[in-house]
Amino acid sequence: MAYGAPKRPAEIDADRFDDTEPQSQTANHRFGLLSNKNVLITGGGRNIGRAIALEMAGQGANIYFTDIVGERLTKVEEEVGRFAVKTKGFLSDVSDECQCNALVGRLAECRISIDVLVNNVGIKYMNERFIGSKMSDWTHTYETNLFGPIYLTNLMSQAMVRDNLAGSIIFITSIHEKTIVRWPSYSSSKAALGMVIKELAVELAQYGIRVNGIAPGAVEDESEKHRWPHVYTPLRQKPVDARYIGRAVVYLSSDYFSKQTTGTVITVDSGLSLYNYRVAQVPPEGNPIN
Repeated sequence: MAYGAPKRPAEIDADRFDDTEPQSQTANHRFGLLSNKNVLITGGGRNIGRAIALEMAGQGANIYFTDIVGERLTKVEEEVGRFAVKTKGFLSDVSDECQCNALVGRLAECRISIDVLVNNVGIKYMNERFIGSKMSDWTHTYETNLFGPIYLTNLMSQAMVRDNLAGSIIFITSIHEKTIVRWPSYSSSKAALGMVIKELAVELAQYGIRVNGIAPGAVEDESEKHRWPHVYTPLRQKPVDARYIGRAVVYLSSDYFSKQTTGTVITVDSGLSLYNYRVAQVPPEGNPIN
C-alpha cells in the first residue's frame, strides 16, 4: 500500500457502517433521537452542561455526568429523572488524571458502556494582558480545557473500540478558537481543541467513531435573573440560550442526523463571530427583532 493511501474497505468492519432502513430511522425518531444511548457529560451540573443533559434526556438518552460541586449533582439528577431515563452524577475533576481513571473504573464496575462523550467542562481567566500573567493560570486552563479532556477521551475511545461501539465524541470549544477575546490562555486552549477534533476524527473514523465540536459565542448564564443585552450579537442582540447548545449536541450525537458527520465544528453564536470593524462602521439598518 502506498504511503498515505486509505485502508481498503475490506480491512474495516463493514457491519458497523450499514445504513439503517428509513422506516427504522423514522421509528427511532418517534421515540427519541437518542433512545437507549448512554451519554457522559463533563461539567454537567450547571449552565451549558446542564442544558446539554436536559436536552439529551428529552431525546431518550441515559445521562451520566460529572461536576466538582456535589449539590449540583443532586439537582441535575432530579431534573433529568423527570424524563424517565437512567441518570447518575459523579463528583470528578477532569483536570485530574487519577479522578478520570476512577470515573472510567466506576462506569466499568456499573457495566455502563458510553455511546456519547461530551467534553463540556472548561474554565477561563479573564486577564487581558499577557505581560505579568501567572503561569499557574495558564497551566490550570490547559489542564482543564485541553489535557484533561484529551486524557478522558483517550480512555473512553479505547472503551468504545473494545466494546465495538460506533460512538460519538463531542468537544465544546468556542468561537474564540478563531477570534480574539483578550483571554490568551483560554482562546489558545480552545484553538488547540479545534485541531484535536480534526486529528481524532481521522484516526477514529476506522472504528466508526465520530469526533465533532460546537463553538458557542456569548451564552446566557442561568444564574442571571434577566437576559442581558449583547449589542455585538447581530441576531436579536442577546446571548445564546444554553438550550440551543444542547440541541446542537443532540444533532451531532444522533445517527439519524449526523452518522456521516465527523471533524466538524458547528458555530452557535447568533452571529457574534461575524462582528468586525466594518459592521461597526456600517451597521445594518432597521429595528432589532427580539
